[in-house]
Amino acid sequence: MKTIGSDSHVNANVAGTSAPNRRISVVDVLASAWPALLLAAICLFPYLNKAYLIDDPWFLTMARQIAVHPKHPMDFDVCWNTVENCTKAYEMTPGNSLMGYALLPTVLTGAHEWTAHLTQLVLAWIAVFAMTSLIFRFGWDRWHATVGALLLVAIPPFLPMASTAMPDILATAIALIAVERLAAWKAEMKWSQGAAAAIALGLAGFARSHLALLIPLAAFFLVDSINPREILLDLRRRLWLWTPVLAGFGILLALILTVREHNLALNPPQVVTGLWHIPRNLSSYLAYFAVPLPVVFCWLANRFKSKKPNLVFFLFPVALIPLFLRWRYSFVVFLAILGLRALIGLFHQAFKRRQHIDLFLLFWVLIPLPIVYYTHLPMKYLLPCIPAVILICFRLLDRMSLRFARTAIFALILAGTGYSLLILHADAEFADFGRDTLYRLIAPHVAAGEKVWFPGQYWSYWYAPLAGATLTYPGGPQPKPGDLLVVDVYADSSGAHWPLGRFPQRTLVDAIVHKYRFGRTMGAGMGLYSNGAGFWLWGFGESEKDRFELWRIN
Repeated sequence: MKTIGSDSHVNANVAGTSAPNRRISVVDVLASAWPALLLAAICLFPYLNKAYLIDDPWFLTMARQIAVHPKHPMDFDVCWNTVENCTKAYEMTPGNSLMGYALLPTVLTGAHEWTAHLTQLVLAWIAVFAMTSLIFRFGWDRWHATVGALLLVAIPPFLPMASTAMPDILATAIALIAVERLAAWKAEMKWSQGAAAAIALGLAGFARSHLALLIPLAAFFLVDSINPREILLDLRRRLWLWTPVLAGFGILLALILTVREHNLALNPPQVVTGLWHIPRNLSSYLAYFAVPLPVVFCWLANRFKSKKPNLVFFLFPVALIPLFLRWRYSFVVFLAILGLRALIGLFHQAFKRRQHIDLFLLFWVLIPLPIVYYTHLPMKYLLPCIPAVILICFRLLDRMSLRFARTAIFALILAGTGYSLLILHADAEFADFGRDTLYRLIAPHVAAGEKVWFPGQYWSYWYAPLAGATLTYPGGPQPKPGDLLVVDVYADSSGAHWPLGRFPQRTLVDAIVHKYRFGRTMGAGMGLYSNGAGFWLWGFGESEKDRFELWRIN
């Protein structure tokens, strides 16, 4: 069989099935990684001064807390729209603290937007390097390493999340380092490699909580079989091989015990967890494998090549569509059915052929599954799984003709990059609108000696105080007659309380409405940061909530 790369030195039947015992040089990695490094830089540099938005203030506030109390990253008060009253950050969403430490240089140097975004670009480059090396270690050639790194950058929302101050690129980079160093340890048995793998495994769960599942996944990777008896024999014979996994678990446990608070809540507030979140989140999770991830596309292409699909294969998802016609997310459900069918087919083939590395990659993409219980499951939570998706697609497309496989991969890179650029531009407009409007509504009145208040959330939580406004919340400081209150209608109307309801006697002073020119990333059916706002990462649409209002309290 032909392989995708023109200089392939690995047979198509074994490429990507194991980590070969070969030395990977820095020169090889850099020679293959530079197109992806350049692509990331070109796409992200125009947005270095993009405003903070959505959850950026959460992690920036965490970094400020760390600057004062390094061992208590979550011990700060936060007023968010998911709960009515202000609460401690650790009581609302425990974990994900590593990003606060990564943003420490940003807040210590003035918290400029370009500093945080430059930090993210560096993390994106680290992820590209690790991805390139991982592809080599899994037995693929230079061509695969080059296009694999490009796919990592191109597939949304890698570039959009690299233009934020959120921890998803950090989590992706650390997950890649963990798996790549583990593959190096398995092949070469150098203790420096094992130590690096252990540290990365421990830090991964500290970056994003669900990545704690990388630890049992790493243990599975180090075995060479899926036969339980052979696994037990291997454990008895080479128990020391699992030292990095045990050390990684110890590092994660030590980090949790070090930064935990004495009155740490074991469960977040009920408003952010619950069984009622599962149908929407599970549908979104499965649908992501069709859009924007190319799993369904590659699986269908492979199936057409290897086995002609029967009529039932087509009729099964189509027959289920009428059941969901009255549901607004009927098309998402259709995509979810395709995603589920592809995953089931891939697992079936992996077990049938007893392919250990295929099962490892499939278990990797299942890591975000427990999040279905959480309040939302946006595509960004799957970012650390994109490397596994790319390697799965390599395995599927390697059975295709050389021309089709190359065309498909280049089409995926071009389409993904184009989609990412649309998201980047729309999201920058979304972010800058909030920052610029807050300064416009607040700063002149503060300069004139008037008192301006804000209720918190998203842009307001960061930029309103910088413009001179004061935070108000139930049970806390309240505006007096004659004071002004600035309200972000998009953010504040979606929470547990509508701040204007506390002030029925008021007069509208000013309002700024925004019309998006290049599409949007949140609201009106779009949900880049939360699938609760919509499934699609980008699209067009208008909303009556696209405005900020300034009220005078009577």
